[in-house]
Amino acid sequence: MRIAYRLGQFWQLIYPSPLPPEAWREIESVLSPAEAALFRRFGDADRRHSYRVMRALRGAGEDDPALLVAALLHDVGKTGVRVHLWERVVGALGERFFPRKARAWGSGEAQGWRRPFAIRVQHAEWGAAMAEEAGSAPLAVCLIRRHQDKEPKHLDAGFARLLRRLQWADDQN
Repeated sequence: MRIAYRLGQFWQLIYPSPLPPEAWREIESVLSPAEAALFRRFGDADRRHSYRVMRALRGAGEDDPALLVAALLHDVGKTGVRVHLWERVVGALGERFFPRKARAWGSGEAQGWRRPFAIRVQHAEWGAAMAEEAGSAPLAVCLIRRHQDKEPKHLDAGFARLLRRLQWADDQN
């Protein structure tokens, strides 16, 4: 199942298709104009991914506005740097097979051979800063910032539930 999922993701990166007009209307009903400008920075593949994350949440009965904004913008930090396909692959493989080392490699500057790991590790913080600057709600900013936390500790129960839902939807898409 995971191999088929990853192959599907890879295929969508190579052959992305634009979102249909009805998807754009739905997105623009969730995002403010400044947030929508951030969303437009994504390429087609990332737009589709983020839209699918939001749709998965809505399909599961979630309607919290901050959660839906976070679903659409959780990966926006990646738009601050150009991410090549090979970097996505290297970063994902490193995280899968060497999670501790990949995290350590990702803690520095996004340069050289460590760049794929830095992008993967730091994009959540970059995206949170971008969303905050765009005027996103503090809850949405915090969800974006924490969306990759594997074992979040000391969280308010309500926030923890929203974070788990965001992570679930992201993992499905």
